[in-house]
Amino acid sequence: MLNKVELDLLRELRGKDWVHEDSIEWNKDKLHRTAYFLSTKGLVEIKEETEEKELDNSKELLEVLKNISNYKHVRELPSYLIGILKELGAIKVEKGTIVETKYVEPSKEFLEKKGLIKKELSKKYLYKITKEGEKALGESLEGLPYVSSKNLSGPFRRPYLDWANLEKRRTGKYHLITEWKEKIREIFVELGFEEMDGDYVQSSFWNFDMLFQPQDHPSRELADTFYLPYKKELDVPEDVVERVRKEHETYWKYSWDPEEAKKMILRTHTTVLSALTLYKRKTGKFFAIGKVFRNEATDYKHLAEFHQIEGIISDPSVNFRNLLYILKEFYKRLGYPNIRFRPSYFPYTEPSVEIEAYYEPKKEWVEVGGAGIFREQVSRMLGAPYPILAFGLALERPILLMHPEIKDIRKIYQTSYKEMLER
Repeated sequence: MLNKVELDLLRELRGKDWVHEDSIEWNKDKLHRTAYFLSTKGLVEIKEETEEKELDNSKELLEVLKNISNYKHVRELPSYLIGILKELGAIKVEKGTIVETKYVEPSKEFLEKKGLIKKELSKKYLYKITKEGEKALGESLEGLPYVSSKNLSGPFRRPYLDWANLEKRRTGKYHLITEWKEKIREIFVELGFEEMDGDYVQSSFWNFDMLFQPQDHPSRELADTFYLPYKKELDVPEDVVERVRKEHETYWKYSWDPEEAKKMILRTHTTVLSALTLYKRKTGKFFAIGKVFRNEATDYKHLAEFHQIEGIISDPSVNFRNLLYILKEFYKRLGYPNIRFRPSYFPYTEPSVEIEAYYEPKKEWVEVGGAGIFREQVSRMLGAPYPILAFGLALERPILLMHPEIKDIRKIYQTSYKEMLER
């Protein structure tokens, strides 16, 4: 028995010689998966082609070199280029200040050595329907004779279903969000992470205070947070509350109010799950994929309710280099082989970086996430060892990047959206 998608692919291949995957206007994952299942049934043959491509990611370096005399401080430069510029002799740095600059033309050999120009092998597939596939297609409903009550007479004249002209029915399938959640979950499990879960409703204590976000921080205001009309007593011992109070007042220089911490909210990030988990478990590798809520207007690129993904690693032996490595590996498996990091600021991590991925269709770098090491104050309040590596991204952002046909983020959640249904 063949399903509708398998029959559709057989129709695409019918009567043709080898068909290249690029000539079939399907989602690539869907095409590869369907063709594979058909090949296991002997209905389709698959042929693999390997193609060597040269990837040139030196554009930003060359642009910086052209304007090198305009830079006065290393923080003005992309962090991943600082060492390369020093090695080239394009800059000299003293105590974070650029004291000398000169234009240097990098050779292709140098760019290859630094991985800015590299060759990559890509696989492409060709498909061909077999004789068994042609036969199976002919035996499907498409091959049945046209039958209706008009073809019959006498006692046999009665309403019959016109199979050839029945309206096509949409069958059940995984939603795009579900597919991506499963894909990300599989990556984390392969990397040795354990999944976290928790309630949408959390106290300000766990969502903000335990993550070292001061009580007068703008993001706590009604303009950014959904507050519920009640409070709840703090669910930790007095010594832990005192520990949090001391860290806040010592560093942020204000009077910490336990009543503010008791306010209940819809969680604004999944990092609250990290705090809850580390308070109990102290060490380990954990991840979460869950909904978060922000009190903001919705438009084509913003939602008040969306998904956030994060991973944390708590172990005394890890360092910032481990964080960058795990990020590269995660995003590579997610489908973003070229990523870079920019220094950034987040309330509960230091140092912090923004993660940018190279988006090939538009030939540009796009922010896809944030990462850093939890501040020592966070580790102390949680009673967990320092350092704790943390990173995260919004789920809807990479979906929009991988599916450029979706122009409005709200369409992801509209089941009537034609492009979604015909994936």
